[in-house]
Amino acid sequence: MPTVYQCSIAHGSDALKTPLHRYALIRRLAASARSHDVLVLAFGLGAQELRLVLEGDAVAQANVVRGTKAGTCRVSRSVGRPLVWGDTVCDDIAEAELTSAVAWCHDVDGDADPLQNAWTSHRDLMGFRQSDFYDPAVLGDRVDPQDVHARAGGGSLPSGRVTEDGSGLDHMMRVSAAVLGVLPADRRCFRLFVHLARERGWQTAELARALMLTGRRIRQLAQGDEPLLDVAQAHLADRRLAHVP
Repeated sequence: MPTVYQCSIAHGSDALKTPLHRYALIRRLAASARSHDVLVLAFGLGAQELRLVLEGDAVAQANVVRGTKAGTCRVSRSVGRPLVWGDTVCDDIAEAELTSAVAWCHDVDGDADPLQNAWTSHRDLMGFRQSDFYDPAVLGDRVDPQDVHARAGGGSLPSGRVTEDGSGLDHMMRVSAAVLGVLPADRRCFRLFVHLARERGWQTAELARALMLTGRRIRQLAQGDEPLLDVAQAHLADRRLAHVP
């Protein structure tokens, strides 16, 4: 039976303002869930709260939430910006309520289209991110992604490819990283970045200078097909997905 959690932040939310610390919290949650055999069905990290939909043994779920919160507090203290969690409210829900619960997670900060927020599992569910911290397959066919999108206040889904020029290398690097759920300095996004930049007309020598790699290495990265190229192109084409860490 799924359980929803609402973990409020009482003090020190500025400790989670940087992408580094936000990604760290999400990865901490994913690692804790794996170690306790708990499924993270959805997550949403807002300005003042963390929303979750978990599934698994009740005690294991409590340990996942407790461990995620405690680890985040330790890190925040170490950087001189202590975070204090407030109340945590949880409630078991019926399977029929799962779609609404996932949409609730993805609408954590309200108002804006859920695709604009990189700190929920919405982009993953809709196929616009493939990260190592969330696998939308955990939901299987239990929810309709488009129904979740609509209930979370989403507009029409992105379609087509970017047609105008003007995307700088720095933005394309950030987009490539966001598609994989990593920071721009992470080498795991270099291959996608090279494919995306070459698609936009950038030359090998320019990319080699940008990444501080050899031209030979750039050509190696550019070989073959890149399955996430269309996803990255969608980020350039849609203003909502252009909101990247």
